[in-house]
Formats: sequence, structure tokens, C-alpha cells
Amino acid sequence: MIYASTSHVGLVKKENQDALGHIDTELGSLFVVCDGVSGLPNGALASQIALDSILADYSKSSRSSEKRLKSAMQCGQKSVMKANPKPLGTTAAVCSINEDIAYISWCGDSRIYHFRCGNIIWMSLDHNILHDLLNKGSGRGGMFMNPRALNRFFGREFEVKPDYYSIKIEKGDQILICSDGLSNFLSEPDIIYYVTNNAPQIASNLMEKKLLSREIGAPDNFTWYIIHI
Repeated sequence: MIYASTSHVGLVKKENQDALGHIDTELGSLFVVCDGVSGLPNGALASQIALDSILADYSKSSRSSEKRLKSAMQCGQKSVMKANPKPLGTTAAVCSINEDIAYISWCGDSRIYHFRCGNIIWMSLDHNILHDLLNKGSGRGGMFMNPRALNRFFGREFEVKPDYYSIKIEKGDQILICSDGLSNFLSEPDIIYYVTNNAPQIASNLMEKKLLSREIGAPDNFTWYIIHI
């Protein structure tokens, strides 16, 4: 397994409110991307607290990868909810790779993609109003005011439920974990092409160059891990 990462403030915002980190354990590797919630203050604080808590809890646990992941996400959420000053919030996208299984969890709209043979074979669903409406098939008109508004993130006044998933991985697969500063501004065909046709560091360099180009102008922080199995 090889991987590359980047985290960049972009060309518009003054502060990078994304955070990323990874650890290697006896049960494989854990990769984490967090993105402070836009529109709330203290985003950088929230994302760093979530990241640190997730990594710390996962590293000290003696349970299976799946149970470790659930415990770490719960710890991350509780740590952000206890943090001050308020308000604050962050997304979290987490992937634990243990041999031929990837255990995945996310809360918010930071995404996880699984690629094989040049195609997306699975991706996480954003926790926002738009996806809820699509899943339910109906909704009140007023809910369309901001379809990308998050309805799940760490730091809300009540606990929310992260989603969990596991995928069988094979040699040659790619996994991308990213904040919405990538997925909102780089087209899906471009993401697929860069990730699946290049080594991780080259793909990372190409995507960063594209986001920073005059054409896109990097209006948001962007952060990711590209992992080749």
C-alpha cells in the first residue's frame, strides 16, 4: 500500500479549517480527514479536536478494527461536543485498512471513494438536506433553500449517528478520502482520471494544480488522502 496526502487553504479563505492524519497499528492503518463546518466559527479547532480524539482512541483500543472505528468516531464526536468556545462543528471521514478489508465511517459531507479498474464502485453519501430529499423522494419547499446544508456533523447540540460500511479491497484498488473542497469543485470524471491513472503523489499534485488554476480558483480549503492498495 502506498499513499499521498495534501491539505491546502485554497485561494479565497484565510484559514485552513481542514485537518488530516493517519496512524499505523497492529491491525493496519487508519486515515482521517476532518473539515470544519462552514458558517460556524472555530472550524479549525473543531476539526483538530476531532482528528486528535479519533486517532488517540483508535490507537489505544485493543478491540477489532470495526469496533475500534466505532469507538473512535464516538470519542471524536463527544470531544467536539464538549469543546469550547461554541458554536463549532466538523465533518469526519475515516478509513481503517486491515489486510483485504477497509472499514469506513463518515459524518457530514467529507467523502470516501473506492475505485477499481478505473471506475467508482462505491462512495459515501453526503449527510445533507439534498441527499435526504433524494432518499425520501419528497420534501417541503422550504428545505430547498440550501440543499447542501449539513444535517449531520460533530458539534451539534445533540449526538448524531455516523454511517459505517466495510468493503472488500483488492490489489490495484484506490481509495480517496477528501473534504468537499475537492468534491465540490473538481468534476467526477477528472477525479476518477487523476486517481486511477497515476501514482498517489502524482495524482495529488495534478489535482492540487487543477484546483489552484485560474479556471477553478480553489474557493475552499481542500484536503485528501489517495491510497493505492
